[in-house]
Amino acid sequence: MLVWDQFRLTWPKFDRFGASLWIPSLGGRFEPEKAVHDMAMTITGELSKSERQHVLRRVRAAMAAQVLIDGKHQGGRAPYGMWWSTLGRIRIRGRLRRGYRLRVLAVDEVAAPVVQRIFGMYLDGLGIKAIAATLNVEGVLCPSAHTPEQNRHRSGDGWQFTTVKTILENPRYTGYAIYGRSHKVEELLDPDDVAAGHVVRFRRSAQSKIVRSREPAHPAIVSVEDFTSVQLEMRARRGPGRVPRASQERTKVGPKAAYLFRGAIRCACCGRKMEGARRKHAIFYRCAARTLVPGSRSVVDHPPTVYLREDRLAEAVNGWVSRLFSPDNLDETVAQMAGAQEGPDPAEEVEARLRERIAAAEAAMSRLQRAVEAGWDPSELTAQFNAAVMEKRAAEAGLNALEPAQQLSAEDFRETVLGLGDMEEALKEATRDRLVELYQGLRLAVVYDHQMRAADVFISPVPRVHKVGVRGGT
Repeated sequence: MLVWDQFRLTWPKFDRFGASLWIPSLGGRFEPEKAVHDMAMTITGELSKSERQHVLRRVRAAMAAQVLIDGKHQGGRAPYGMWWSTLGRIRIRGRLRRGYRLRVLAVDEVAAPVVQRIFGMYLDGLGIKAIAATLNVEGVLCPSAHTPEQNRHRSGDGWQFTTVKTILENPRYTGYAIYGRSHKVEELLDPDDVAAGHVVRFRRSAQSKIVRSREPAHPAIVSVEDFTSVQLEMRARRGPGRVPRASQERTKVGPKAAYLFRGAIRCACCGRKMEGARRKHAIFYRCAARTLVPGSRSVVDHPPTVYLREDRLAEAVNGWVSRLFSPDNLDETVAQMAGAQEGPDPAEEVEARLRERIAAAEAAMSRLQRAVEAGWDPSELTAQFNAAVMEKRAAEAGLNALEPAQQLSAEDFRETVLGLGDMEEALKEATRDRLVELYQGLRLAVVYDHQMRAADVFISPVPRVHKVGVRGGT
């Protein structure tokens, strides 16, 4: 769908490079100097936006009705303590022949007792952090370690208090299907720059928006009474004074902090990234032990909080970078930068993946042709065949547009460095935004050891391919 905001932000780039844009609804090429064309694109964008919102409302209403009446689970990973069970093939024309199967939630005999124990310990008076620490000490596998195939993005290093809290707040353990606990909202990426676009966030829905099935949809692990008691206990422990303060509107918003080493500093003790913390007199990077896994080995040697002051680190880093590019060390630095390009060409890896996509698409097309020859209804395979053709064409287009990675010679690096002038003076006069751009270009990484009060700094200025995608769903 074409939204006017996206077109308005994209068209200047087409115009800058002299590319024409032909739109069927206009009967030819888009001409921005014509008020009629501009008006037509505005109307088209608003109609597309309205249609998109209308489709979203209808789909959400249909999914909510399926949950309410049939107790249908609307996708997603199975919660801890449950797993997907296959009942049999779907008795729908077309899908039965393709092998689609009906899946329902079933109780995991290994993890379900752990869920029941978590609810029981909380009702017995233990806190969330105490429950996580107890499970870690006893060696109970956390959800990401119990089912690593569906938690590849997790490290599986133990129970976190947020994991226990999520389990205690999940109403699916009562046996009822739930839909709409969270919803997507579009927020401005930068309130001071509306043209920067929007970003999609997930927010908790109000209780009136959450849909629960009328009848139990799968076996229950905890009773409705125990779940309700836990929710009331959590609300009581939270205290009545925090809710009014949390609901107050913010009247003062401080300036947006630009951290020089955002995401680049790691704690040598635990290996995690240190987070930025802005104070009145300076900016610090810290690593708090309270966010570590309770009972883990890192907690023993980790101080309560590790602090690293930004201005002192930046002064040392800038001095080191200026010495690297000084005339005395220029030959060695240029040689190392040129040698860092040695290795596999990233373009070759991309080419291999594209050829694999082409081969897979051709195999799918061949398989579908054999199915038609064997007596399958061609109308049922048309969509799959067209999808395979489009996949092959897209991969071939990417292959044709692929260019080998451009490598620079030692002389190219030398000319670039000499063109920067006096690096020491340039770093002293650079703004914070320019320093951030420099550190990101150098791919700077820092490992801070609080015991030695020393930071190991690494740079690897090798060109990389940066991919930028438009928000999904449009």
